[in-house]
Amino acid sequence: MDNSFLQAQFDIRLKSFHLQFEAVINHGFTALFGPSGCGKTTTLKCLSGLLQPDSGFIQFNSTPFFSHENKIFVQPEKRGIGHVFQDSRLFPHMSVKQNLLFGYGLTQPHERHFFFDDVIALLKLSPLLDRSPHSLSGGEAQRVAIGRALLASPQLLLLDEPLAAIDQPNRINLLTSLKQIHQEFTLPIVYVSHDLSTVLNIADSVLLMRSGKVEASGDPFVVLKDYVSSDFYSQNTLQNIFKVKLTRTDEKAGTCTVAKGNVEFTLPRINANYGDEFFLDIPGSEIIIATERPHGLSARNILPGLITNIQSVGGKIFIGVDAGIQVEVEVVEKTVEALKLANGKQVFLIIKATAFRRIN
Repeated sequence: MDNSFLQAQFDIRLKSFHLQFEAVINHGFTALFGPSGCGKTTTLKCLSGLLQPDSGFIQFNSTPFFSHENKIFVQPEKRGIGHVFQDSRLFPHMSVKQNLLFGYGLTQPHERHFFFDDVIALLKLSPLLDRSPHSLSGGEAQRVAIGRALLASPQLLLLDEPLAAIDQPNRINLLTSLKQIHQEFTLPIVYVSHDLSTVLNIADSVLLMRSGKVEASGDPFVVLKDYVSSDFYSQNTLQNIFKVKLTRTDEKAGTCTVAKGNVEFTLPRINANYGDEFFLDIPGSEIIIATERPHGLSARNILPGLITNIQSVGGKIFIGVDAGIQVEVEVVEKTVEALKLANGKQVFLIIKATAFRRIN
């Protein structure tokens, strides 16, 4: 089945920069990845209608939004596209609630597929509604900006490095919200990022851009395998983010048990009630892989699984394991050789209880 959603082929010259973009983008979460100045932001502006290309075409499903040949240019407000920038660009004279309702009020009731209460709950915006934009932190402002874009009920969401200026805890929170938006609302998203870990965590596909052109496209691990140097990637680690439910607490032992489907984890006792749902982050570098079930360990979590893929990115090796849930483990190359790791091989994942990080 053809899953293509957006087809574009266009040229635009801006002073000394020449962008020659050509790509087919599918439903899903697509990342635009590449060095600064390669044309990622300009691409989003052309897709949303903030810039008009010099030649070519842009087509969403069967609707042409730009055609140089046929003299078609649909204005940005008529494209049904949400566009969130690195700076939130909230209306300073409006409260958070008024900002959120701006696009919502311009959308006809029969065209709405995002609703106020749902977006407020998803992005945890209730405590912010009466505040003014200047009183918000960077992470809060970006949550509001994303909420405002969603409440205009877009058919496509464009995100231009929305997490770049946000600290790590808030970055993980927003990353989790974006994954929820994509999964729960099946909303196509095109996401610009310089952060490799973010791209590998959330993107279904990636467009690798360099010098104003799309150089490669496809699976993020495959496309980025030979692009990213070990130096570039040295400060990144791949994160496993799971939505879990608290199933029991052992006050005496100071631990609790959470479940993701049929998979259970033990971690230190947390401030939550039975049945509460929340997200956990397990860095891939914090997981140990073994070929035999270990004994006599202090680690509380040992999960059997089968290797589904082995990928190399930036001099690091990532092992995908189906352990009832898909888990990515980061190892060094010698580990693969020493343990004779291969697709289909049974392994055991060892995770310390303290390796889990709760995402509020």
